[in-house]
Amino acid sequence: MTLETLFLKFVEYRAVLVPMLFLAPWLAYVLCLVIPGKREEPFILSLNLGLAVLSLFLWTGYLVYASNTGGWQQVIRQADVMLLCAPIYYFVTSLLLSRYRLPLEQIPVFRTIQGLAIMVGVFLAFAWLMSRVHLLFFTYIPFPVFLLLLIALLGIGYTGYRRVVS
Repeated sequence: MTLETLFLKFVEYRAVLVPMLFLAPWLAYVLCLVIPGKREEPFILSLNLGLAVLSLFLWTGYLVYASNTGGWQQVIRQADVMLLCAPIYYFVTSLLLSRYRLPLEQIPVFRTIQGLAIMVGVFLAFAWLMSRVHLLFFTYIPFPVFLLLLIALLGIGYTGYRRVVS
């Protein structure tokens, strides 16, 4: 299965997918009310938050794929608004309801999300920095300062990695 067929299946089954994405955080919340517990509640909230992050990754992948193949004009003309808004709603609602039920530090997947966010931010900063590096760049910034900036970025990235792993 290619990405194109996956995204076409999402569009084909949007009548089922969109209500599921809108109801999933509330279902997890109700399950936490019905099955309270020190083990069960963090597991349910962690699973729900992990699925919300997965839906955001798929949403991002769709936008990248659609904008690269057809441009933003085609995305605006052909995209289903509810299908584009549902993952954002799912993530934000899941995060707010999870925070309401438990402190976020007690939810295992939240550390992973934080670490991944740090690593993505470092990657984007590193990619932006590398796209700007030219010979002219070193006339403004000395090379040791550039190396220290790279070391700092890699240190921040390693911090994100440690949050994911430990």
